[in-house]
Amino acid sequence: MAQRTPRTSLPRDRPEEAVRLTLLSQAGELLTGTLDRRRLAALAAQLIVPRLADWVAIYPAADHSNVSSAWTPEHIWHREERRLDALGVALKNWQPPLPGDSGRTHIPGIGQNDWPVPVASPYGQALPIPLTARGVSLGTLVLGGPGKGGFAGPMLPLAVELAARIAAALDNARQYAEQVEIIRGLQRSLLPPSLPTVGGLDIGVVYEAASNSDGVHVGGDFYDVFPISRKVWGFAVGDVCGTGPEAAALTGLARHSLRLLAREGRSPVSVVERLNQAVLEEGELAGDAGRFITLLYGEVEPRPDGSAQLVMVCAGHPLPLILRQDGSVRAAANPQPLLGVLPDPTLYAEDVELGVGEVLLVYTDGASERRNGRQMLGDEGVAAALSGCSGMTAPGVVARVRQAVVDFGDSGTRDDLALLALRAYKG
Repeated sequence: MAQRTPRTSLPRDRPEEAVRLTLLSQAGELLTGTLDRRRLAALAAQLIVPRLADWVAIYPAADHSNVSSAWTPEHIWHREERRLDALGVALKNWQPPLPGDSGRTHIPGIGQNDWPVPVASPYGQALPIPLTARGVSLGTLVLGGPGKGGFAGPMLPLAVELAARIAAALDNARQYAEQVEIIRGLQRSLLPPSLPTVGGLDIGVVYEAASNSDGVHVGGDFYDVFPISRKVWGFAVGDVCGTGPEAAALTGLARHSLRLLAREGRSPVSVVERLNQAVLEEGELAGDAGRFITLLYGEVEPRPDGSAQLVMVCAGHPLPLILRQDGSVRAAANPQPLLGVLPDPTLYAEDVELGVGEVLLVYTDGASERRNGRQMLGDEGVAAALSGCSGMTAPGVVARVRQAVVDFGDSGTRDDLALLALRAYKG
């Protein structure tokens, strides 16, 4: 029989130590459960009130984005909720004094090593404690209304130790928020900021990153619509193998290369062939030959009669679909080799004509591979959703197909999803 690890018992002969261990244990469990600064502030307040103080206020650091010209706590809490409003009014514009902080009021005669010390506040006696982690100021924790015992004895080191735990949690949240913002900025840079207005062509797009990501996910799907000449427009939907910085680098290479190559006057086949070479070269330079791209690249020229002429290359990508005027749906291209695998793939262009009101739908496998248990939506399911979109605008088409994808699954989207619809119309 395996031996059980003995449980650590609280020191019953030292009640103060038992309280300390209990409180710090609870702090560890609660504060490590979230990376959201606001929620951390609320949890910290609940840990402190009423165990160590009657009220608590948490101030952001001086360089925090929430700080205005006036000093205002980002979170306050009182053991009696009816006093919250009065506490908020009293603390508005009050600067908690701290040592060595040029932006706040100092107490003469109090040095850096003397902190924390009780001070007078607009709401009675208070104990301001700097929240610092790894040399970075994260704000100020202010405990107020200590009761008859005051801020003395074992309560003072306990408050300092708890503040250190809170600061460490806030530091983790700060780093996470910075990382998320960097990744989101990177993701935005990989997608066009807006869709162009094209006479005779209605455009609709849906793009969603996988919902099971941790918030720092960079998707591998991309789309683009851009002018090549006065009459011709390029469009693309692609899916890069993998996610993260490596996939983002390849996504950026693909999207921007397509624009440059197309504007050089190359044919669609030449554009895709040159991109294939670039992907192979990128893999060699990075020492990773396992990166590849599926891509639907095309060029479209709207006509005065309301139709549109398209030329497309479907390189390893799910086949685009056409919704005809009679409500029928068919594949608009044939499968060809994906990019980044073969040095000289056999690629060819396919001509397709869109009649007035007809729709071309291009999608990534985030739609066709949507699962519900063991069942998969498949290309047939996407086609069935498109067949019910007759008479709809391009934005309406992608919204309807996206909803069909969402309704089919039994959980959040597990893959990135990109949908692009082009509808020809007579202006």
